[in-house]
Amino acid sequence: MMQLKDLQAFQTIAEMGNLHHAAHALGVTQPALTKTVQRLETALGVRLLERTARGVALTSIGRTLVARSRTLGQMVDDIQTEIHDLKIGQTGELRIGAVPALIDSVVSPALSHFLGREDVARFQVHIKLSGALLRDLGNGHLDLAVAAVQDRIAPELNYTVLGEQRSFIVARRDHPLLRQPFALADLARQRWLLPPADIALRSWIDSLFTEHLTAVPDVFVEADTSPVVFASIVARTDLLTVLTTDSLHSPLAEGLAVLPPPAHQWSIPIGLFWRRNAYFSSLMKHCRQQLAKAFAQRPHQEPSQATS
Repeated sequence: MMQLKDLQAFQTIAEMGNLHHAAHALGVTQPALTKTVQRLETALGVRLLERTARGVALTSIGRTLVARSRTLGQMVDDIQTEIHDLKIGQTGELRIGAVPALIDSVVSPALSHFLGREDVARFQVHIKLSGALLRDLGNGHLDLAVAAVQDRIAPELNYTVLGEQRSFIVARRDHPLLRQPFALADLARQRWLLPPADIALRSWIDSLFTEHLTAVPDVFVEADTSPVVFASIVARTDLLTVLTTDSLHSPLAEGLAVLPPPAHQWSIPIGLFWRRNAYFSSLMKHCRQQLAKAFAQRPHQEPSQATS
C-alpha cells in the first residue's frame, strides 16, 4: 500500500530531477530515498524513474503519479487547515493572487470588507502576472487568483469571468507623438517598455507589429511585472508602453496619456480562478463574492485620449 509520505518524497524527486539533491532537501540519505522509490514501484508494479546522465527522469506513469499525488497533497493540506482553524476558532486563511493592476481597485476593497468582523480571517496576497498566477494556483500555492482569461486554461482550474479590462498604448503627456498627427509606422520607430512575450499585453503589441508594421518592437525594458510599476520611467522619457484602465487610474500613472488613433486599443476578459478539487470554505466563498463585487464596482471611466 502506498503511503502519503512516500508520495510526497516522490514529488520532491520529480521537482529536482536528482536523487542526491532530493535526499539533501528532504534530510534523508540517498539509499533511504531509493528504497522509497522501490516501495512505490513495487506497490504499483511499474517503473517510475529512469536513469539519465544528469540524474533521473520520470516515466510516463511517473508523471501521472506526480500529478495525482499533488492533488492528494492539496486535499490533505485543505483538511489540516480546516481542522486547525476549527480547533482555534478561526475562519481560516486564504492565499489570493492577483495581477498588479487590480490590487488597488479590486483586492484591497475586497479585503477591507473583512476588517472588524467577529470571525477571524487571515490573508496572504501574491502579486504576479497572469501566467505565473495560474501556474501557482494549479500547483496548490494559491487558493484564488484574479487574472486574465487565457486561450488555454489548465483542466484542473475553474473560473468565472468577472468582466472586461481595456488596455491602451500610452506615453508621457508631452511625447512627440502627441504633438502632431502620426501613422502606425511611427510606432515602429519608438522604443518600448513591455512585459514578457507570454503575457497578453506583449502579444498584442507583437501582433500589431507583425500584422501592420512587418517589424518587431524595439524593447528597451522587458519586465515581468505590470508596466505601471515603471510608469515614472515612461513619464520621464520617450518610451511607450501599454497600460490597463485600472493602471491608468493609479497615481503612479500621473503624467501619462493615451495615444489617440491610429494607436490600437485592446480588451481582455478577467477571471476569478480556483482549483476544481479545492475545499470551498465559507471564507473562500465569501471572499469570492467580495472580489466579484469589488471588480464590478471599480471605476469604469475610460481614460481620456490626448489629441494630437
